[in-house]
Amino acid sequence: MKKNQVNEILVNQTKRRNTVLTFMFIIVIVFIITLSFFTIYFNKNKKQYVSYNESSEIDYKVFLKDNDFFEEDYLPEEKQYIASLIDYIKANFKYKLSLKEKMVEYKYSYRIEADVFVKEKGTNNSLYTTNKVLLNDKEIATSINEVIIDENIDIDYNYYNNLIKNFINIYGLDNTESILTINMYVNVIGSCEEFEDNKEQESVISLSIPLTTKTMAIEISNDLINSENNVMLCESSNSYNFVFIIFGFIFGIIDLVLIVFIVRYVIKTRTAENIYERELKKILNNYSSYIQTLGCEFDFKNYQLLKVGTFTDMLEIRDTIKQPILMRENEEKTGAYFVIPSSTKILYVYRLKVSDIKKEIQKEKMKDLEDF
Repeated sequence: MKKNQVNEILVNQTKRRNTVLTFMFIIVIVFIITLSFFTIYFNKNKKQYVSYNESSEIDYKVFLKDNDFFEEDYLPEEKQYIASLIDYIKANFKYKLSLKEKMVEYKYSYRIEADVFVKEKGTNNSLYTTNKVLLNDKEIATSINEVIIDENIDIDYNYYNNLIKNFINIYGLDNTESILTINMYVNVIGSCEEFEDNKEQESVISLSIPLTTKTMAIEISNDLINSENNVMLCESSNSYNFVFIIFGFIFGIIDLVLIVFIVRYVIKTRTAENIYERELKKILNNYSSYIQTLGCEFDFKNYQLLKVGTFTDMLEIRDTIKQPILMRENEEKTGAYFVIPSSTKILYVYRLKVSDIKKEIQKEKMKDLEDF
């Protein structure tokens, strides 16, 4: 082969290889971009679990009727009180919610109700119950990481006390206990969850006041969820989130088009030299243990040559006559032959030549033109 032809082949192969590498690099970059858009979209729409802390406090004052013994208008908390002197009770309910994460959207809801419970002493069976809403349900959406609820409620002690006294007197009940409970219910819910589905997360802060007794003491209790909790939050529905999935599909289609293009380019621009190198490498990689390379040209004299169509046929012949496969490649790296000499002077030959491959490629092109 002439030197200028060799140089032309090397230049074309280098150009082809550089083109393939460039497109492969672009395909990888586009794939990473596509994956990034899909990852961002799914991260922005997946459910999250956000921890929060909560605490509560109730302060109250017992305001008195006009009397000859107490100069103060009210008595502070944690005292024993004379029921007949009570005018009303002012209670202050405080609830604090602290989220560890910042800038997440959620909702919280709260309400205050009064429950009266009458039972026979020594049992937990109810004789009479009644409920009254003191503060209607409030639902608030926010993204701040600390919420403080602060509500003042005036409790008409005499209204509930007289109600139960009349109930007891009408039915002649002697051995009973009556409790007025003021409850503040707090419910923390995710930004895309329905309130009704989260009743189990409701926290209760309670103020218990005995009724129909001559003296009484007020008790404070709470039924808060654990100090650290998980609240299921959905990422807020952002109208721009769909942009990420659209760009993900666009770049995915571009990547697919580039892959199809480079595959067609590789097939279309492959040369006889490329095919020769690939086929020879494939044979040597798979069957090197069956092949012995010759250091000089094989002497074909005194042999009857039989041409073999495929290298697979050579392997079958080798297994049949138990003779080695000998190989020799020319110095220009444009052709190689494999031979199996037999004791009957028959020489089985398989040739792999660039010139033969070029002829096959030309035939395929002519056939494509005819079909077109």
